[in-house]
Amino acid sequence: MRRLLVVVLMAFAGVITMPDSACAQFDLSKIGGLFGGATSKPKQSPYKTLAENAPARSKIVGEWKYDSFDIEYLGSNTFADNAIAQLRQYTRMELQNLGVKANSFNINLSTNGKCSFNYGDVVYEGSYTYDVSSAQVVISAKADNGGKITCNGFLKFKDGKFVIMLAAQDAIKAIGVVVPEIVADPAFATIKSAVDSFPGIFFSMYYHR
Repeated sequence: MRRLLVVVLMAFAGVITMPDSACAQFDLSKIGGLFGGATSKPKQSPYKTLAENAPARSKIVGEWKYDSFDIEYLGSNTFADNAIAQLRQYTRMELQNLGVKANSFNINLSTNGKCSFNYGDVVYEGSYTYDVSSAQVVISAKADNGGKITCNGFLKFKDGKFVIMLAAQDAIKAIGVVVPEIVADPAFATIKSAVDSFPGIFFSMYYHR
């Protein structure tokens, strides 16, 4: 689990330190300006869409194997969409290079609200609550060091895959709890500051049976 979280953070840190020769230069430290200065275009609330298509509770239980990773932005800022598109592409590439590939780990959701995360020989136990009226999920667990992890998000099915969307703020905070020594890293501080500046970004994990 620790290695997986460090890998995810390394992927994001890589965005900040991309060489100038990279075809898609992107700096997280400047993303706040993109969000604050661009205009928005009206569209149906993505949260309403999630609620309208919320999976039945019976459909989410069972064991799910990791398939792929995505970054989603549920806002309507067009400049932000472009920035996230760059971040998404680079992060996917870094995760693959660092060994986070399909079937790398799996999760299990039980009918009694218990859940488990299996990565190699390591198993983490936790719990979850799911509101079928809104598609909202809250996942809680305890780190090896005793720290509490709580991630809010949404559940959905897309292209035949089960998707767990975790709020970026909560996911970054969880990394800091599980791997506290990484909090002092300047890259972590930059990423956390950028993500905290604007809600609506989600780390989406796709799973298959």
